[in-house]
Amino acid sequence: MPPKPPEYIELRARSAFFFLEGASPPEDLIERASALDYPALALADRGGVYGIPRFHQAARRAGVRAILGAEIELAPHGQSGEPGTPLLLLVESSEGWRRLSRLLTLGHRGRDKSECRIGWNQLEENARGLTLLLRGDERLSPSVLDRAQSIFGQTPDRLWVDVSRHLDRNHEAMARRAVALAENARVPVVTNGDVRCAEPRGRALLDTLTYLR
Repeated sequence: MPPKPPEYIELRARSAFFFLEGASPPEDLIERASALDYPALALADRGGVYGIPRFHQAARRAGVRAILGAEIELAPHGQSGEPGTPLLLLVESSEGWRRLSRLLTLGHRGRDKSECRIGWNQLEENARGLTLLLRGDERLSPSVLDRAQSIFGQTPDRLWVDVSRHLDRNHEAMARRAVALAENARVPVVTNGDVRCAEPRGRALLDTLTYLR
């Protein structure tokens, strides 16, 4: 009997709570994950956890493990040298949930509602109980990887570079560059689908939202 293929878990899903960048409610994402026999699914909307209660409840009903998270940006004038670098933070424990909530509060403080940005020092002070995924795009740099490693790299499996395939030559080139940077820094790489709608038929709505944005 051939070995069972490894189970796939999507770690970069966005819901309709990810304003104008996601087309499906959390329940639809869970329903689709369950239909595909995913053992777990991560939801990480930008700048908030507004969809998490519904996501968690739907996951419990469907028997899918809910991985909770959020995406926050580095402050424009932070020490990273790469303003706007997205940080996808996934919760590992109850302490991680408290830390993520604290980071979201800090990220929104004194900013426009659509902005959620933190500095490296704030991230370092609240990193316990969290896993960081760095997006493998043009914003990834050796300096970002180096600083992230100093915070998350002391414990295995808490820092990853994630890449996606979009059937676009420019994105393919960025992904190859990101993989090379990660390998040089000895940071593991994970592949994600960058899910923004639960079903292919949701693409028309997603395209409309993208145009509005």
